[in-house]
Amino acid sequence: MIEQQKLHDALRQMGRKHLKKQYKDDWTPERPTTGYCYVVTEVVYHCLAPEGSRAYCMKTEPGDTHWYIVTPGGEVVDQTSDQFDDPVDYSKGKPQNFLTKSISKRGRMLAELLGLEVQE
Repeated sequence: MIEQQKLHDALRQMGRKHLKKQYKDDWTPERPTTGYCYVVTEVVYHCLAPEGSRAYCMKTEPGDTHWYIVTPGGEVVDQTSDQFDDPVDYSKGKPQNFLTKSISKRGRMLAELLGLEVQE
């Protein structure tokens, strides 16, 4: 999927400025994926995931969620799992539609930073 160092560099460029308010205080350059799981999942889905892949979402802490992709073959693609100290229990996730039909502005920005073309 996305080379992890390249993803981290792009997310550092985006910084905390492009995060939802609830995640801004938790974001650090050392853990740049923190708070960006939805956006990264959008980019993977719209730019790289095999046809038939699905976005999944799971509740983590009260009021928080975590997003990732599951391919048609059942492979979990989670490029932001490094924001957690403990392994992610993907059995808690459920298929979920994105909030919008097309990729968000933040998703487009990240895709551009990564040099990826968005497939609508």
